[in-house]
Amino acid sequence: MASNATSRWLETTLPSFRISSQTSLQIAARKAVRFVAAILLVHASLLLAYAKTCPQDEPSAKTDKRVEAIEKVHEDYQEYLKQKQTLVETYQSLQTSLQQTEDEWKRIQNEGVIKQFAAMQSSLNSLQISNSIGSIGSAPGGNNSPNDLAMRQQLQQQLMANRMMENMNAFMRSQELQQLGVEAQRAIQARFATMQKVMKVEEDYRKWQLGGNRFFEKYWNFTDPQKAFSEQEIQTVLQALETDGKDNPPAQLAQALLLTRKGDYSQAKPLLDTLIESPSPLQPIALMCKALVLDGLDKDRDSKLAMQNSIKIDRANPYCRWLRARLACKQDQLNIAETEWKALTTLPTMQQDAKRALALLYAQRVSKTPSNAGRAVALAQEAHQDETPATWFSHYVLAVALHSAKKKDEAIEQVQAAKELASDDLQVRCDALRQAIDDQTPFLGDL
Repeated sequence: MASNATSRWLETTLPSFRISSQTSLQIAARKAVRFVAAILLVHASLLLAYAKTCPQDEPSAKTDKRVEAIEKVHEDYQEYLKQKQTLVETYQSLQTSLQQTEDEWKRIQNEGVIKQFAAMQSSLNSLQISNSIGSIGSAPGGNNSPNDLAMRQQLQQQLMANRMMENMNAFMRSQELQQLGVEAQRAIQARFATMQKVMKVEEDYRKWQLGGNRFFEKYWNFTDPQKAFSEQEIQTVLQALETDGKDNPPAQLAQALLLTRKGDYSQAKPLLDTLIESPSPLQPIALMCKALVLDGLDKDRDSKLAMQNSIKIDRANPYCRWLRARLACKQDQLNIAETEWKALTTLPTMQQDAKRALALLYAQRVSKTPSNAGRAVALAQEAHQDETPATWFSHYVLAVALHSAKKKDEAIEQVQAAKELASDDLQVRCDALRQAIDDQTPFLGDL
């Protein structure tokens, strides 16, 4: 009987116990889920706060890399200048050797031979390259365009040197020389060998000069040609471009360009004046930059004269063309700016920047020519696709172009991407663009 009663009690009690236990476990599980969810929410908030600080860190890292790159170019330039001193010393040593054989040379009695050889010696001395080595002059220049003045001068000098070498070789094989005595022939051969070495030094010097002509290209991107630097980046790069009094005309010009970009015309002008005084491939670039400076100082007539002088020296210089476009934009001559930037889209080193500049220009001219919106978007997309990794400015220009084409959603997406990569003062530019997109009003970028 007891056994049966116990059995019935268990059958009645155990199911309710199981239900109670299951309910407790479910409640505990729900509490655990809510607890984990709370932890994840806090963690997500921390990640979001950290992500918001990342846009400030990235420009700082880029600035540090720029400083390191500038210091490396400074070092390379100083090493480059040391090469010139070696060439000068070699040249002077060869000139001494020629002077030491002067007495032997005077003993040669054949007047015809002396005249021919003296004419070749005169040709050697008259080469511009010879004069510049002897005086340790001729500052290296500023660009590597195949159309620039420096390249044309180098080619002309090389042709003169080649022609003179042909004349010297022909003279050494002449019958008139073979008729001289052994000592006379030995003296002439020794002098000829020395002159060949002089010609080799001059050839090395020409190569050295061409190396200098490429240094400004290394500094160019540090001048903020796109107007994409933050205020902090401009200040940091300006400090890095300082050379502590060391001879470095390309860095000096880069510093003047960045000061002009900043609007600090009073500091840029003296740097440009010293570069303009000495003829070199840097001179036309300095003149065009000075035209920008004088325009900023409201000296329109002087600005126009500086621009014309630059064009007279080297019309095809790519850096002059870029600065000419900037000047034209300031003077509301957008047709001229369009022409200059279009020419630069064929130059690999400036192609992306020129496309972005044109995209901004076309975006501002949509009201007059609606088809410019399509041009702006196409150019901005091409430049954006070629930019790896994409920068804040690449997204920003694409957003401006898309806004001009009334593609609101896509424009918002791009301006948000730009803001995420931009530093604080650059985010203000993104906010202004976003406001124009939301208000559906025209946006005027800084040309």
